[in-house]
Amino acid sequence: VPCFDNIRDVRELVLVLPDFFLHAAAAPQAQSSASLTTLRFPPPRPLRGDWRGMIARGVGRADLALVDAASIVAAALASPAVPAEAWLATPLHLMAGLKTVHFPANGILVLSPAEALELAESFAEVFGVDELALQPAGSAGFVLSGFSAPLAETVDPARLIGEGIEASLPRGAESAALRALASEVEMWLHDLPLNRRRELRGEPRISTLWLWGGGMPPRDPITASSGASSEARFSRLVADDIWTQSLARLAGLECLPLASLREWAAEGQATLCVVAPLAGRSAENFDREMIAPAAAALLDGRLERFAVVANGRSISAMATDRYRFWRPLRSVFAAVADGV
Repeated sequence: VPCFDNIRDVRELVLVLPDFFLHAAAAPQAQSSASLTTLRFPPPRPLRGDWRGMIARGVGRADLALVDAASIVAAALASPAVPAEAWLATPLHLMAGLKTVHFPANGILVLSPAEALELAESFAEVFGVDELALQPAGSAGFVLSGFSAPLAETVDPARLIGEGIEASLPRGAESAALRALASEVEMWLHDLPLNRRRELRGEPRISTLWLWGGGMPPRDPITASSGASSEARFSRLVADDIWTQSLARLAGLECLPLASLREWAAEGQATLCVVAPLAGRSAENFDREMIAPAAAALLDGRLERFAVVANGRSISAMATDRYRFWRPLRSVFAAVADGV
């Protein structure tokens, strides 16, 4: 059953593609294809900030729109890293090329709970003397606490898929300390028993823990809302990534897993926000499961507005846009790429 087949009388569906970036070789091609669903999209609009800020404002927590991703996750986990500096430490598998270290399409690793706990305990044995600690954090990997480099600039690893990593290493003041820690972690991982067992099972090694999304403590302690805000645009979130789940918990809003879209019927005047990564999926497969059923719901009146957020841009269509013949029919990927 394709996603969104069961929605009825929904005001708006916002589909967020968190790892679609126009420079990424692993992302679906930003071009029209006879096999892709097309709509008469208007030109894209730039977002204020990124998709995370958009969702934070959409759930009525504008106060969290500019807060580091690591602090959001740590606060939802009730981690002692808040309000001190926190970082996300995402396990990556990298491939060495002739001239660069390459980030393959399957480069972001999600460890089992047992593996994550083992890695965190092994980390404490080696780095605990420096008061560094890892706390398992689901799809993001870990929250790192005890390390201060508030002026270092880092990059979401989703932006690296299909690319070399050199241009995306930490930059700015205090980045040298962050790079040095990452190098120490890579050497420690090289001989880690967990890695040797993964290799024997035919699974990719953990090459590094990519440190990102943190460093700057929130100005005020982060507190959870007692319930959904009356100012919230989104009435429900659907996502598997831990940042969105953490934000939902802090906003007092329900967050359903992506798998639930196949059974769940969204009825009534709801506004649904779905975070759906593209990694490892073809454009045709993603279109068939996500975009085509949303477009069908739009065209037969079960959905009022369909919006897509990707690459720092937003596009949207309404049922009446089918009569705007001066707009070309374009796939989601082509519409997002307009003007780039």
